[in-house]
Amino acid sequence: MKLVGKIREAHGLKGDLYVLIFSGDISWAKRMKHFGLKAKDSDEIKNFTVERTKPFKKGLIVKAAEIGDRTAAEGVEHMEFYVEDDLFVSKPGEGIYLSEIKNFKLKNPEQVVLGEIVDFSSNGVQDLLVVEIAGKKVEVPFVDAFIKKIDFKHQSVVMDLPEGLLDLEKI
Repeated sequence: MKLVGKIREAHGLKGDLYVLIFSGDISWAKRMKHFGLKAKDSDEIKNFTVERTKPFKKGLIVKAAEIGDRTAAEGVEHMEFYVEDDLFVSKPGEGIYLSEIKNFKLKNPEQVVLGEIVDFSSNGVQDLLVVEIAGKKVEVPFVDAFIKKIDFKHQSVVMDLPEGLLDLEKI
C-alpha cells in the first residue's frame, strides 16, 4: 500500500472522514474500493472498505463501512491514509504516475545508462527524478522538453538533458 495522505478530522455525524491528500490529486479516488489506516507509532495498517467518496477542499471525504458514527471517526483522526498501489497505474494514453518509473534506468538518447531512478522530489514548479549516479543522488527535472521516451518493456526513461546538468565533478 502507498501512503497518500492523513485523516484530518471526522466530518459530519455518520462517520465520514476528511482525508487530506498530500499531492492534491484525487483522480484515482473513484476507483478506490479499500484503504488502510496506520497510527504513526504503529507498524500495522488496518484495512477498511469504501462505501463512498467525494472531493472536499484539498482532499476528499471518505465513508468506510467499518466506521459507523462520528465517535468512531474521531478515533482515527490524524492517522496515515494508505491506498492500494494499483490505483497508481496509468492506462494507455494517460499521463503516468511517477511511482510507475521508480527503479527504471535513466538513459541518454544514445541509450547509455546514466543512472537509476531511486526517488522523486519537487521544486514547486516541476517534478524531479532523484537519480543515483556513481553512488551520488542527483535531481533531474522531469519535463516534457527533456523526455524522449518512456520504455516500460525495458524499464528505462530516455532523456536528452542539457549539457552539464549531470556534471558529477560539481556534485
